[in-house]
Amino acid sequence: MILTADIGNTNVVMGLMSERGKLESRLRFPTDKRRTVKDFMIGFEALVNMHHFDFSNVEGAVVSSVVPELTDSVVQSLRIKVGEDPVVLSNKLELGMTIDIDTPDKLGVDMIADAVGAINEFEGNLAIFDMGTATTCSVVNADRVYLGSIIIPGIVISQDALTAKASQLPFIKFEQPEHLIGRYTVDSMRSGVIYANAAMVDGLVDRIVDELGGPVTTILTGGVSILIKDACRREVVYEPSLLLKGLWDVYHMNHA
Repeated sequence: MILTADIGNTNVVMGLMSERGKLESRLRFPTDKRRTVKDFMIGFEALVNMHHFDFSNVEGAVVSSVVPELTDSVVQSLRIKVGEDPVVLSNKLELGMTIDIDTPDKLGVDMIADAVGAINEFEGNLAIFDMGTATTCSVVNADRVYLGSIIIPGIVISQDALTAKASQLPFIKFEQPEHLIGRYTVDSMRSGVIYANAAMVDGLVDRIVDELGGPVTTILTGGVSILIKDACRREVVYEPSLLLKGLWDVYHMNHA
């Protein structure tokens, strides 16, 4: 059993993972840069107590953080609770792949975790779309070389900006539209969210195939990707636990 902490720009997700990608317990709360070591210790204690585990069942911990202001507090709290330093994901760890970009230190660790999870599950060239606060597409070739990425404003950010700037457009729930061509405003906006993002995935993968000169497996994860996957014309694989699988892999490659 390992403890996982995924510190994102929108949420912090704590997990208790018994096997690759399988969370026995999960605790999610909004990201707040003011949270202290004590706050996280309480969170980890609550996580374990949910299923009546105790910390003797926990062999270690792994942290993925894109919010540097919170990383030290999480690491300190895990060190106290688990009794050893957690594995903190970075490009300097053993990853099972080569990162061949100009600024590897700037590559988001969530994108690293996604890529590690993907290369241990799929073969060949990979295009990995993570639809979170931002939509990111990581490209890894068949030789397990991380070639680079594409970063797009996230679906929620884009929709919020549209609503904020266009006074007659309402906030909407992300749901499947009734038609591609909407008959009323809300359905038209839903169509834009779902089909425009699906078309983006299809179109970008077409171009990635051209650039790599060979077939590409397309993987969707994160956010509202569950709504996008069925609207894609290209064949895509929906893998909601990809980042967690990557954290599991990184932990076991780097835990002494």
